[in-house]
Amino acid sequence: MREGTGWRLAEPVPHLKVPRRHPSPVLSTGQEFPMKQTVSVAAMAVLGGAVALGIGCKKKPAETAPAAVAPVTEAPAPVEEAPAEVQEMALNFSRVYFEFDQATLNAASKAALDSNAEIMKKKTDIKVEIQGHADERGTTDYNLALGTRRAQAVRDYLVAQGIAPSRLTVVSYGEERPLVQGHSETAWSQNRRAEFRITWGDAGNVQGTVP
Repeated sequence: MREGTGWRLAEPVPHLKVPRRHPSPVLSTGQEFPMKQTVSVAAMAVLGGAVALGIGCKKKPAETAPAAVAPVTEAPAPVEEAPAEVQEMALNFSRVYFEFDQATLNAASKAALDSNAEIMKKKTDIKVEIQGHADERGTTDYNLALGTRRAQAVRDYLVAQGIAPSRLTVVSYGEERPLVQGHSETAWSQNRRAEFRITWGDAGNVQGTVP
């Protein structure tokens, strides 16, 4: 108001500031997207990743062990039993014994072989394997050779008694198959021997004087 005129001027109205609205965020492409929409897109991306992770980590089914298969066992081939007469012949076959480091036949050995020859003459379809043995003294090679000489001496004597050579075979086991265990003359005298394995037919056999 101005003094002295009687008039009062209106007081100026104070200037009010109107806040400016900030523009929405602008992407580099020039398109505007509201902030809420941007946040929603990010949240959806996180949610989608979590779902994919859950699918990828799906629990594998437990593996089951294959059912056990019972082994198949084959029944052993039947063993042909020796005829009664062959078994009796085998029981009557006698061993032959030798002196230390000798392959010659003494009187007792010849008497035993005479009896064996008579058995073979009665049963012409049997064959005999003559097995030569030695005691443990001496080298392995020497005892194998000694066993061979002993078996051959028995074979030669049986042939001389009329047994066909084709019915007789020779093998040596040296010291490998002792009849009696021990390291004395009592054991050694029993191990210096010749034994017999009787066979008949095509493949059957019976263990003559062989234990």
